[in-house]
Amino acid sequence: MFEALEAGDPRQVGRYRIVARLGAGGMGRVYLGRTPGGRAVAVKVVRSELAEDEEFRRRFAREVAAARRVNGAFTAGVVDADPAGSPAWLATVYVPGLSLGEAVAAHGPWPLEPVLALAAGLAEGLEVIHAAGVVHRDLKPSNVLLAADGPRVIDFGISLASEASVLTRTGVMPGTPGFMSPEQLTARPVGPACDVFALGAVLTFTATGAGPFGAGSVHAVNFRTVYEEPDLAALPAALRAVVARCLTKDPAERPSPAELLDQLAESAGGSRAVPVVLTEADWMPEAVARTVQLRTTTPSPESRPVLAGASDPQPQRDTPVPPRQIPAEQDHADAQPRKTSPETTPVVGPRAYAHSPRRVPEPSTAAATGPTGVSRRRALLGLAGAVTAGGLGVAGWYFVKGDGRKPRWTSANGGSNYGTPLVFGGAVYVSGREAFLYALDAATGRQRWKFSTVEDAEAPSSLAMSGGLVYACGGKRLYAVDMATGEQRWSFPTSEKVYSPAATDGLVYVSSDAYLYAVNAADGKQRWKFRTDATAFRAAPTVADGVVYVGRISDGMLCALDAGTGEQRWKSDVGIVSWAQPVVADGVVYCTTSSERLFAVDAASGKPKWDFASGRGGPVAVSGGVVYVSGGKLLYALDAATGSKRWVFPVGGALSAPAVADGVVYVATASDDKYLYAVAAASGEQRWRFPTHDAASTPVVANGLVYVSTFGRLYAVPV
Repeated sequence: MFEALEAGDPRQVGRYRIVARLGAGGMGRVYLGRTPGGRAVAVKVVRSELAEDEEFRRRFAREVAAARRVNGAFTAGVVDADPAGSPAWLATVYVPGLSLGEAVAAHGPWPLEPVLALAAGLAEGLEVIHAAGVVHRDLKPSNVLLAADGPRVIDFGISLASEASVLTRTGVMPGTPGFMSPEQLTARPVGPACDVFALGAVLTFTATGAGPFGAGSVHAVNFRTVYEEPDLAALPAALRAVVARCLTKDPAERPSPAELLDQLAESAGGSRAVPVVLTEADWMPEAVARTVQLRTTTPSPESRPVLAGASDPQPQRDTPVPPRQIPAEQDHADAQPRKTSPETTPVVGPRAYAHSPRRVPEPSTAAATGPTGVSRRRALLGLAGAVTAGGLGVAGWYFVKGDGRKPRWTSANGGSNYGTPLVFGGAVYVSGREAFLYALDAATGRQRWKFSTVEDAEAPSSLAMSGGLVYACGGKRLYAVDMATGEQRWSFPTSEKVYSPAATDGLVYVSSDAYLYAVNAADGKQRWKFRTDATAFRAAPTVADGVVYVGRISDGMLCALDAGTGEQRWKSDVGIVSWAQPVVADGVVYCTTSSERLFAVDAASGKPKWDFASGRGGPVAVSGGVVYVSGGKLLYALDAATGSKRWVFPVGGALSAPAVADGVVYVATASDDKYLYAVAAASGEQRWRFPTHDAASTPVVANGLVYVSTFGRLYAVPV
């Protein structure tokens, strides 16, 4: 639930003893603190570079003074602060709850009655905030915490006292795209009505899982917010009229929070009162209530700090359980964690999705039983304000690069040439700079062995394994190396350069500049070969249910071959298949083409089902009925059945193949911004990002870690 304190973390802030980390945001880091009497508080410590900015200090002092005036049942108020301190800090009421954004991502959209209850609580919270002369200006799902006795509006970090002038910073726009009002986006005067507009967007997100102005680039969402009408067709009729008034372009026509409470009562069919009594967790959907109860009852660290690497007993830190998609029509009460088998195939790049729609952790890191939901640690990060909603962009005041997330370990031995790691049996196998192949301990990063070829071949870009052997391509040879010892078992020579192997059922399949070869895994003898004329083809073949799927350059066909004999079953004219590996899931083959389109093809017949203009034929992953495809600088989530767009997540560089694990999509950028991103699979909301400082490989998730390699370095980053 809590992160251990590290060397640079304070142990005392003001009168509060710091005992654990809660999270990080654009302004700084948030800690769990204890008063001398033992009361828990959330202490936000401002980053030193911001605190040294005199303009920021003036604004921060003003914001603290304004936030101190807010004290209501549905807010988490400021209890103490020192804007002039070194460092500057503020302490707020500690709410051990789940953020609204995480709740929707984990359990799906809410039914009407819980949405009405939420709306009433938030409206009353805004009523108190506005009565204190404060405008929040950044109401969004991640700034709403859910507790048994109602929601809490949190994080006044960019709130403004309504009578004060606006202080601005170059390039900083307070607010979050998709939840900002038109007047915020057009630099018109901003007042309490902007919070009512944001409330309408929050309610739409809660009831439908999407914002009222769609997804896409920040500019596109902002344009629709200012000039187009919201899409409210999916809202229940009883809620649609309420939300429509909130989202009116003219702030003068929006209801006040008091008027909104009256209208909500009419929609609920009662008098002006909260639709359900907010004293028990049953005001929320049952699955959400169970998760909130779990967060609330989990013990927090006592007054002694939790220290990284301490040898004495510490509170148990459980493995995060990120959200997974649950169909809207499914009874949330029936949502339980899926049981996993310890006997799994290895996790390696996008190939892991050819046989299973989700990744399975190794037995030692299986998630604890209990209500399915997001990481307990992430449930406490509402005060951090670093998560964006709906994948619509980075929240305002997000100055820091990354969010302070630190790798469990790094290794300078592995990680060259974009080599995608392979993780299995407590070891990480990866290509290297000084040796052809390395085996590292998955928990510590310590080297187990290294393997070099006689021919001094360049490092492989991807690996495969089967039967205790790891397979790698170097130059014009396919190598089989013992996974335990690093000794070569055999090598298979070809007359062309070979790339990207796949292995299953006693055969290894490898693409070359001219052929697809099938090689016996036991002795390296050729079983068959199929001509692909793949002078530009680099993707590994995909093997599923006794069929090999591979592209052929000569006639631009996607081919399905019998895995045992190499005989062609069908070919589909989708165009020249790109370098990205095809993916097979639920009887459908997904592949991208050089014409920058993604095709969904029936695996039995080869007939196209739908296609999508992905913009750059990038890699694909499939999980839970959703297709995730990297297209240039955009990560798309598409409905697997129809190809319709669910959300779009923009980044600052070309994307690697996505990896999906337990409701989170991990993707790395190979240029420009150079980050590893964690994105909520259901909503497209950014969870965190980690700077890789160089072009990165496809991420691989196992053991509660994300493994990603760059030129000369391999990172193991906590999920």
